[in-house]
This record gives sequence, structure tokens and C-alpha cells, in this order.
Amino acid sequence: MKINISRFLYFLIYLEKISAISLDYTLYSQLSKELKDDMDTNDVLPSSVLNYFKLTKDSLKEFDSYLYFAENDRIRLKNLSQEMFSFGYDNYMNHAYPLDELDPIHCCGRGPDHLRPDNINVNDALGDYLLTLVDSLTTLVVMGNSSEFKQASKLVIENLNFDKNSTVQVFEATIRVMGSLLSSHLITIDPNQPFGDMKISNYNNEFLNLAHDLAVRLISAFNNDYNIFPYPRINLKMGIPTNSFNHTCTSGAGSLILEFGTLSYLLNDPIYEKVARTVSEAIFLKKHPTTGLVGNELNIKTGNWQGLMSGLGAGIDSYLEYLLKGFVLFGNKKDLYMFNEIKKSVKRYLRHGIAVMSA
Repeated sequence: MKINISRFLYFLIYLEKISAISLDYTLYSQLSKELKDDMDTNDVLPSSVLNYFKLTKDSLKEFDSYLYFAENDRIRLKNLSQEMFSFGYDNYMNHAYPLDELDPIHCCGRGPDHLRPDNINVNDALGDYLLTLVDSLTTLVVMGNSSEFKQASKLVIENLNFDKNSTVQVFEATIRVMGSLLSSHLITIDPNQPFGDMKISNYNNEFLNLAHDLAVRLISAFNNDYNIFPYPRINLKMGIPTNSFNHTCTSGAGSLILEFGTLSYLLNDPIYEKVARTVSEAIFLKKHPTTGLVGNELNIKTGNWQGLMSGLGAGIDSYLEYLLKGFVLFGNKKDLYMFNEIKKSVKRYLRHGIAVMSA
């Protein structure tokens, strides 16, 4: 039986009201007030649903294990995560480097599919730019592996080159490559070294310079004669592809502010933050006048919604994430305002099912 989790949580609140059962559980207590505030007081759940589940405090005990980690479980899962990462990383280095990623079936490296340029499932992410190695730099830091971080950094600094005839998705290249390069730069120059000794000998801003090089190539996606929204893909060597799509997902266009903004602060050059923030705010202004929700796909020539479905999944999720993180990182209150406004709409409409945009 498929259970709608939102209706299920609403049901728990209703159950508490009618039976005076105190559900003393962490997850429930965190959500109950918020859900109560959202509920229509005239909403009454069908008695058949109440009768079907027959939930009591005792019957909910089986869910205890999902509400917290015991200390021994936390340590066990932490070690398991490290083992899983090391397994993947070591096999990439042994069998796939310097290509972008490891093909686990054939145990060999894989890069862009140059024979099929329209194979965007592969080509959007793989740009012939050491993707897995670059993307793993900050994970090595989180794992506390100082020696491997320094070795990987040396390989990236000596071998990473963006002058490639590769057409990549602006969003993927930004969050995975530019983001990792900027983070590695900040970690390396941090005088406090909170993750251990991650300083690189004779470091001369190479990560920052590489991130800047990539950003100069990606920013050409904003050379749109029709609208302010960026093209979804860019050729690293030649700019906007001649056969480029004229539509972009909301996340792809509106989730650039963290990396572009950080680069602007580090370079003291406002242009990168400006283009990213302008698009982010323009998407917010296009939210539906009744629901306040955003669609999942924009036509970059007309500026109108091309994807009329709203939700919290792929195509929209990162946009909302970046609004909140943008406020946390830069302290821009407008980011928090936009996040809170859309959050209200999400809580008002999406919990009651799928919301459809009008054009």
C-alpha cells in the first residue's frame, strides 16, 4: 500500500486531538506545530483512514530506530561511509584517471560522448576536465585525508585545463567543478585550518585562477539577445553551441549564486554575482500570481514558463536551496525573503497534491 506521507502526518495530529495520546517522538514534535499551523480547521480526515491504521503510542515504537542514531550506529555508519568513498575514489584513480569518471561495468574511464553530441545524459556533466578528481577534493577534506588531498590538488593544478571542445551544462560545471575549486582554495588559504593540515606547499591561488578561467567560459551563456536567462549549455572552447536548446530548467538557471557570488567576492569583481542574482530574482518575479509557485522550465527566448509543473523535485529543488544558502553565505535579506515567500506557497499548495502552473 502506498502511503502519502503528508496525509499521514496530518492524520497523526488529528489522532492526537481526538484520543489525547501524547506522541513523544522527536520527528513528530519537530513537525507537529508547523503542520498544525498549516491545517485548515475545517479539514476532517475520513474515519476509514483512522480506523485502518489503528495507531497507538505502542504501535509507533517500531519507528523509533528512524528518529535518531545511537552513538555506536553513528560511528559504524561514519566508518562505512569512509570505506565506500575510499573504494570508489581508489578505483577511479586506479582505473579511470585522468578521464572524468569510472565506468563500473567495464572498469575503465569515461569522458564526453563526442560521437553523440546529443547524449546529454553523459555530456552535460562530463567535460574532459578530471571531473571525479576535482569533485572529490572537498570530500577528501571532510574525510580528513590530508595527504591524499594534497596529492590530488597537485594533480589538478598541474593537469586541469578547460580549453576543451566539450559542451557541458552550465549548472553541472558550476556546482561540481567551480564549486569544488573555490572551496579548495578557501580551505587551502584558511589560516585556522579547521579540517587539519590542508595547506599546499607553494600555493599561488591556482584553484582560484582555474575557477576564474571556467567562469569566464560559462558566463558567455548569458549572452542572450532575447532575454536575461542563460543558455543551459556552453562549449568550453567556442561558447554558445549553434544547436543549443532554447529552454532551461529553473534550477539550471537559478542555482548559480553561491559559486558566482563567491568568485565575485574573491576577485572583487561584481559581474559574476550580478548575472547570477539577476536571474535568481527574475525567476522569483515570474512566480504564479495565485499560487506563488514557480514552474520547472523556462523558454530563454520568450522568458515564459515552458514547463508548467511545479514541485520540490528535480528542476526546481536547487533553486530553493540556493535562495536559503545564498542568505546564509552572503547575508542578503532579499534571498531569505524570496525563500520564505515560496516556502509559504509550497506549504499552502504542494502538500495537497500536484500544483500546475498556468502559462
